[in-house]
Amino acid sequence: MKKFQSDSKKQLSKNVFTFKKEKKVILFNRMNFQRVYLEDNPSPVLLNKTTKLMEEKTPLIKFQLPPLKKIRVEATLKCNCRCDYCLIYKNTLKQINSSMDEVTAKKIISFYQKNIKNGSLMIIGAEPLLNWPVVKLFIKNIKDPIKIFTNGTIINQDIINTLKKNRNVRLVISLDGRKNDNKGRKFSDGKEIYPVVIKNIKIFQKNNCNLGIACLCTNKNVGRLFKITKFFVEDLKIKNLGISFPHYISQNLEKIDVDIEKYTNEMIKIFDFTQKKKVYVNQLAKRFSPLINRKFRFYACKLVGEEKTFYPDGTETFCTKIDSLDKPQKYNLEYFRNVIPINNKFCQNCPAIGICGGGCFWDGIMRFKNGADERECILNNKLLDFFLWRIYSADKGGSLNKEFELLIFK
Repeated sequence: MKKFQSDSKKQLSKNVFTFKKEKKVILFNRMNFQRVYLEDNPSPVLLNKTTKLMEEKTPLIKFQLPPLKKIRVEATLKCNCRCDYCLIYKNTLKQINSSMDEVTAKKIISFYQKNIKNGSLMIIGAEPLLNWPVVKLFIKNIKDPIKIFTNGTIINQDIINTLKKNRNVRLVISLDGRKNDNKGRKFSDGKEIYPVVIKNIKIFQKNNCNLGIACLCTNKNVGRLFKITKFFVEDLKIKNLGISFPHYISQNLEKIDVDIEKYTNEMIKIFDFTQKKKVYVNQLAKRFSPLINRKFRFYACKLVGEEKTFYPDGTETFCTKIDSLDKPQKYNLEYFRNVIPINNKFCQNCPAIGICGGGCFWDGIMRFKNGADERECILNNKLLDFFLWRIYSADKGGSLNKEFELLIFK
């Protein structure tokens, strides 16, 4: 699947690549993100000389385990919906239909308070708001940023009041566009959830709750992704978006998969629109940010040391999806370290190695043979080309941090 060279992109040395457009050339060092701009069809002599100087400045990049910064909590593996692409019910995860009790929650809260400073908490499920007393307990005791991922169908006055009071908590609601884009999202009895979700979004917004939307892009909505984004931003007034592509599921994968080329082209169209509207898009920011802050992106999934995940019974795990395999024990920390791009032989000649992270380990295992999610090869190489020329057009000696403020991780 990977294709790293083209007529407009060539590798001149181990770490320096050229990106060419008309008479202009960008020389790019993939390890330290150094960029040199040359115009008027630079000569091969100048290109080689500049490349040599840039290569000499390349640092030795090695992965080191990061400090623990994040906790993920499976508040419950019960859900009132049965969506076509559900990772829980389409993969049959362990502890399905179980819920966390308050005793277990208090132990995890204590662990968080003892081990994490200036970190974050993610509360997930199936549908975490079905276990609202436990979710509320976490909100009461942890004042760092909290994200709660929900299907958006559950609402009551206590939930509204708690979210309104605690602005550190963002409710991230799953929504894949307008009504026709959400046919794969339905209640357990088969009824559509779209009108309920839209109604609840408006109620949460009226009460000044901190909201985001998580949109899943499949072949059913990929051709409308830019229009869907405009709907989220202009009609629903959302300022924080996640626009992801499908994880592997063991049942009916072909029905929910996506053409990654189409997804990439839509994300490129979305970039300038969301910049202009001052809307954060997670999937763009985490790939763009390294080019400005010059911090090598070693991994996409934070299970490589940065986060811990807890099942409803309090059991700690790397990944609930990988636990569903016959021999999950072989997918240990050493395995994950070996397949991140900086250590993965498959990735060694890629110009986008520093912005990629290798994608989801689960998808790398289930879809491909090299441990990396190879859909990322297409996505990140096309995005890198686009990003570099977008930076070029903005790089007039001013602050790129200010120009691209929403896209840069501090």
